[in-house]
Amino acid sequence: MAEFLDNTGSSPALTDLIKNSEKELYLISPYIKLTSINRNYIQNCEGKDFSINIIHRDDAPLKNEDLLILKNLKNVRIYSCADLHAKCYLNENFGVISTMNMYEHSQTSNWEMGVKFSKKDDRELFDNTYKEILSIVKRSTEQPKENVATKTNSQRPKSDWNKAPQKMSSTLKNPLKKGFLDKIADSILGETGYCIRCGEMTGYNPEKPFCETCYPLWAKFNNPSYREKYCHICGEKASTTKVRPVCNDCYNHHFR
Repeated sequence: MAEFLDNTGSSPALTDLIKNSEKELYLISPYIKLTSINRNYIQNCEGKDFSINIIHRDDAPLKNEDLLILKNLKNVRIYSCADLHAKCYLNENFGVISTMNMYEHSQTSNWEMGVKFSKKDDRELFDNTYKEILSIVKRSTEQPKENVATKTNSQRPKSDWNKAPQKMSSTLKNPLKKGFLDKIADSILGETGYCIRCGEMTGYNPEKPFCETCYPLWAKFNNPSYREKYCHICGEKASTTKVRPVCNDCYNHHFR
């Protein structure tokens, strides 16, 4: 019988699924940022005779710190899929369908729910899920590993920087902490931002730096000076407001 997963069970079920994979693993999520635990378990799969297939939304590329790990694993294949909204995780024995993105913030902070099922006890559900996954893979674009691994911000054509928001600097004059530059590039170049209240990935919009869930909560009181928790550009924890939705590092490097 399928097992209902509440908010406390969704993330552990995903980690358990990855940990106990032996032949085949599919990780399908629009937005992906691996937790350290899941990253370690995926690394432990290296050398085993099975494949790992990771599918994300095409306008939400993987974080560079994850790519640096995944690029060195021979059994990993990465795909991008337009308009992907499904969150589904499957190995050769078990599957999890959930509201939860495979995103660190979603796994630790959001209220999620889902269903866990097995091939042995829920064969029809398992087979239908596997069939749908193969359809998603078929309609997805596999990313050449060498291109994915070596595509850094410094190699982007200069014309790409023209997509940066008004007032933003075209280059970074000072070195930033590890991973910070990649988050900024994801935000600016991909028109991706982070909700300053919950940290969830959303569209870049400094006039409305909230996700669809948090904006109505803010609008209820409409206080532009209310202290929030995250930077709209890099997603790092910081003291921000609607008036100034960016952290000091982003402000100093881009708006000054």
